[in-house]
Amino acid sequence: VDEYFVVLFYGENIGMKDEIKDQIKKHYKNSEKIAFHQDEIIKNDKLLNEHVHNTSLFAKNKIIIINEVSDKIKNKIAAILEKPKKDLKIFLFAQNLEKKSTIRLYFEKEKNVAIIPCYQDNERTLSEYLRKKFAGYVGLNQEIINLLIRNSGLDRQVLSGEVDKIKGLFLDKKINREKLITLVNNVYNLDFNNLRDASLSADKEMLNKNLGNIMLQNEDAYFYLNNLNFRIEKLLKLNEEFQKHKNIEVAMDNMRPRIFWKDKPIFYKQIKIWNLKKLEEAKKIMVETEILIKTKLNNYNNILIKNLLV
Repeated sequence: VDEYFVVLFYGENIGMKDEIKDQIKKHYKNSEKIAFHQDEIIKNDKLLNEHVHNTSLFAKNKIIIINEVSDKIKNKIAAILEKPKKDLKIFLFAQNLEKKSTIRLYFEKEKNVAIIPCYQDNERTLSEYLRKKFAGYVGLNQEIINLLIRNSGLDRQVLSGEVDKIKGLFLDKKINREKLITLVNNVYNLDFNNLRDASLSADKEMLNKNLGNIMLQNEDAYFYLNNLNFRIEKLLKLNEEFQKHKNIEVAMDNMRPRIFWKDKPIFYKQIKIWNLKKLEEAKKIMVETEILIKTKLNNYNNILIKNLLV
């Protein structure tokens, strides 16, 4: 993509687009990076032009990433393309664009731009993806590949999360089948994630629905607590990043481990509800609940967890 001034990525494969964004940031690691949602640019008519024409104060080159692009921004991009800049690259990310989409048609015909579709994965493409990710690992076989693909629901984004977990566990690059099976996400874990997100998003209707779909087990109390704790810690870090940059998109992009694009709308909703004070209070309640579970109320762990969620 180095030879193009503007590149448009479109399609339903969110996981692939997430990986492309990461690769762009690594490839242009010495450039100033700016990220927007299309809505921000539409609301502020001068915003994009200011960042395009202003010279970077922090680096020789600059990249601009614009998310959730549609036909609404086509004319702005066309105007910018009339005067290309050598020290600037613009990367556009869109959902699926129909063949008659004006911005898609424009990029398919115009010079000095590139358009790259991100089609949904199938078992073959995901199998190749896993083999590349685990190149040099011992113990990877077709059975494990099939398990990971089946468990992901053919979702590259879910699979990417599993790859990171597996690499973190098998630092010696020797995959143990039994440990791997214990590690990977299953439907049961995903059900609790939905329950957690409904609770932290103050979505009572979805919370009640999910409470009816999952049976909380006393013996899994620590898994539930760790899951909740992990999300609260992540929201605390996101809150800190937001205070620094005053831009939620930049704050999310700076998070490590990264926030997958599929999860970003959930984090948007939760960060609006949970300020720093509320999150600190939640941490205290989590500690108190853990003490209760450890010392007194083993037989009622599921009730304690349910009370936390509600």
